[in-house]
Amino acid sequence: MLNLNRHTVYHFHLSLRMAPNATLLMQPHHETTTVDIDAIMDNVTIVLYTITIIFGITGNSFVIWVAGMRLKPNVTNIWLVNLAIADLIFCLTRITSLLKKLFYDYWPFGLFLCKFNGFFKYANMFCSVFLLAVISVDRALCVCHPVFTRERRTLCAARVVSVGVWIVAVIFSSPYFVYRQVYLGDNNLSKCSLEVKEASKGDNSAKNALYSIRFLCGFLLPFLVILCCYIIAGIGIRRTRFSGKSRPLRILAGLVCAFFLCWGPYHCLLLAKMVDKKSHAVKVGLPIAKGFAYFNSCINLVLYFCMGLDVRRRFRQSISGIYRRALMEEGHTMQSQEGTAEESCHSIPKTAGIIRDRRGHD
Repeated sequence: MLNLNRHTVYHFHLSLRMAPNATLLMQPHHETTTVDIDAIMDNVTIVLYTITIIFGITGNSFVIWVAGMRLKPNVTNIWLVNLAIADLIFCLTRITSLLKKLFYDYWPFGLFLCKFNGFFKYANMFCSVFLLAVISVDRALCVCHPVFTRERRTLCAARVVSVGVWIVAVIFSSPYFVYRQVYLGDNNLSKCSLEVKEASKGDNSAKNALYSIRFLCGFLLPFLVILCCYIIAGIGIRRTRFSGKSRPLRILAGLVCAFFLCWGPYHCLLLAKMVDKKSHAVKVGLPIAKGFAYFNSCINLVLYFCMGLDVRRRFRQSISGIYRRALMEEGHTMQSQEGTAEESCHSIPKTAGIIRDRRGHD
């Protein structure tokens, strides 16, 4: 053992308590400094929630206004308006969660808002994820089967698909309305959470089934669909005369990466929670992962509309002008440069809503 000057030696005793409110104790000599890890996690979560709510509500409202009211309806705009509505409602439902984090240690809003908040949270999560998958399928079809797509890619078909997506999302989310309850948790404080009656008897099969369905249908399967479709679209782009343009491929890769990075940790930690609910990694990581998953609702539109835009040329424009040009410019370019429907469908947009249906201009 090294012998050092006793005036410069500090003995630190580090201990990480695995209690629900984990703390880090640092003890130089007889002084003790306590770091509340739960408080740090709460602060990070509050910041993520606040960013998501402010930018999500603002950005999605602009998209609904521009794409839904200022532009002529077309297939792409229908996808984007529905995606924006799903993300907007999702962000609005986070307000009660943010208020709870800021001002209360318990759930103060009653049973109905508990059920309502959970139901719309997952309904719009499923709807948003399913719409991203639908948009990816639409793009892949436009690249690989342009003639087939032109004949069937109508406004009516897009509206029917959108309604179907909402119905499926509501069906998948209905168990969270049924099973979500307000009950007394630690320190006799009311808590809003998923509570299955069988779980109180030691049977967690129903709860595990809900977690598994949420992972498979809310993440893994849509992610595989999105990934496969964008690989197909990327291969199709490289085979056309647009292969020299790498910007569309960067946008496609960015969408896949954003989806995976935002939702992946959240769903993986939910699976870990099924195995060990009291795991310290789950207790610390899940709130942060949840905040990043929610953040996807405001970065979807950033990726769709801003990646690849000429920022210097657009800097002086109004926000509404940027969104309108993001939706319209590729369609006008293709109308002036492309003479056939096949070439029109081969073009992948520089921004999110730019695969224009020529019928939308008739």
